[in-house]
Amino acid sequence: MCVILDASARDNVFGKERTVAGKQFFDWLETSAARLIIGGKLTEELAGNPKFEEWATEAIADGRVRTISDGQIGQETERLSAQWAGRSNDQHVIALARISRARVLFANDTRLRDDFRNLDLVPKPQGKLLPDGESANAAQRRKQLLRQTDLCPNR
Repeated sequence: MCVILDASARDNVFGKERTVAGKQFFDWLETSAARLIIGGKLTEELAGNPKFEEWATEAIADGRVRTISDGQIGQETERLSAQWAGRSNDQHVIALARISRARVLFANDTRLRDDFRNLDLVPKPQGKLLPDGESANAAQRRKQLLRQTDLCPNR
C-alpha cells in the first residue's frame, strides 16, 4: 500500500502528541507492507520535523519510503499549474500522486482533500482519504484502507 502524508498531518504522526489516527498510521508505517511516497517540495515540508527525518533515514534504507525525483515532480507541477482548476495550493502533492500513482492521502487540509478526490486532477482509480476521526468506525476504515494492495500499483 502506498500513501502520501501531507505536511498538514505530519505532526499528527510524528509530533509529540500524536492523534489516534496518527498513531495508527505510524504503527502501519512500521510494517513491511508500508510505502510512504515522498518527493519534491513535500519532502522539504515533512523534513521540518526532526522525528520525521530520523524515522525517514531508517525507513528509506528499509524500503518503506519511495522517493520520486524532484525533477519529475517539478515538471508535473508546472504542467498542472498552467491549467490548475484545484482549490488548494498543493499542486506539488497532486503532481506526486499523478506520477507515483499512489491513491491514498493522509491530510488535514480540506481543500487538498477535495482536490485529491477530483478525477480531473487525480485520475482513476479515484483518490482515497485516510479517515482522521477517533471513533472505532474511523479506526476500522483506516485499517481496511491500509490493507488494500491495489492502491499501490508501482510497488
